[in-house]
Amino acid sequence: MRLGLVVVIIVVIAVIVAVMVGGDDSGRPSAATPTATATPTATPQRAITAAGISEHLRALRDAAGSAKTRAAGTDGDAATARYIAARLRAAGYRVTEQAFKVPLFRERAPATVSGLRRGRDFLTLTFSGSGDAAGRVRRVGLGCGRSSTLRRGEIAVAERGVCSFTRKAERAQRAGAKALLVVSDRGAPFSGSLLGPGVKIPVLAVSTEAGRDLQGRIRVRVDAESGRRTTHNVIGEIGRGEKIVMAGAHLDSVVSGPGLNDDGSGVAAVLEVAEQLAGDPPAGATTRVGFWAAEEIGLVGSRRYVEKLSPDERRRIAAYMNLDMVGSPKGEIAVYEGEGKNGAIERALRAGIPDGAPDEDLGGASDHASFARAGIPVGGLFTGLDKCYHRACDGLGNVDAPLAATAASATAQALVTLAR
Repeated sequence: MRLGLVVVIIVVIAVIVAVMVGGDDSGRPSAATPTATATPTATPQRAITAAGISEHLRALRDAAGSAKTRAAGTDGDAATARYIAARLRAAGYRVTEQAFKVPLFRERAPATVSGLRRGRDFLTLTFSGSGDAAGRVRRVGLGCGRSSTLRRGEIAVAERGVCSFTRKAERAQRAGAKALLVVSDRGAPFSGSLLGPGVKIPVLAVSTEAGRDLQGRIRVRVDAESGRRTTHNVIGEIGRGEKIVMAGAHLDSVVSGPGLNDDGSGVAAVLEVAEQLAGDPPAGATTRVGFWAAEEIGLVGSRRYVEKLSPDERRRIAAYMNLDMVGSPKGEIAVYEGEGKNGAIERALRAGIPDGAPDEDLGGASDHASFARAGIPVGGLFTGLDKCYHRACDGLGNVDAPLAATAASATAQALVTLAR
């Protein structure tokens, strides 16, 4: 049955897609001058190649810049959004960009604490303030209330527990402490967050052993960026049909790396789909592609997009397909499992990939969850986690471009099928 479906699809959409045409000017500069892709051959999905995927991946690597990150709110994030918007406009898509603020925390240099080793003995809390603090250690108990012993210019050492890290930091800051160290109650230093920007002094977690041994004067240095920055969703559409079929990917990375597989591979795949379908978009529907900001900090961009849709606009979306990590080294394409209306999406995607591909249940772990919560049928492709997941080594060498091209081809084919 799957082979027959492939034949029908190929016959229906066997056209030559035109070379991309120039679009309107949004006033936002491009991160790189978009170049025309090769003229497609027999069908859009057959024209999708590893070379096209790699072209986009190189642009995303360049967007990450010297900081080697495309995290939401960074320069790399902004350059990524500009590149995507420019490519879509060049292909003839109507492009909209949704701007919103997100919290950003990034250490510009490794923190230091006198006599301690980063990672083993201490870790910086997310949204810590910056500073170069030298002072005498002063223990303040839990640090949840006003301290009668803490003197201005000292470094507060608090026990973990009872109140939030934010409250401990605000109390220490108000009392004039130059920094706050929170001692772990479980041995190793812990990863923690102040939940948002605002605290001005350095705040770090220290191991139980290191915290017990702290005494005298010490020096604490944190060089970090902590604040609120603007990021953008980028949405492109082509065609004028009442029904909408969609594919999407998140455009941001984590702070610690450029995110070329997570989710540069998805961005490259969806861009290739968009460009190859542009000359002859699926008949009978509007084809829409979405690139979501701030996925790595809680699906923020896709949630914002769906929440702003009217009930009628939500009903128009017949299918949303999510591509998150579709080029994992030594990976295997898996299909989001689906029932009911989601099952039609799964079947359409399976028609373009090898038989026997496994099911995948990602739950709420990626942007499809924002659509599913709104009752929109969802599906997607995933090729598994890899050793560089959320690490600095998630660069060009960490992406299987041919595998991502296969995922893109299956997505293009599914969009055509679901548009009918």
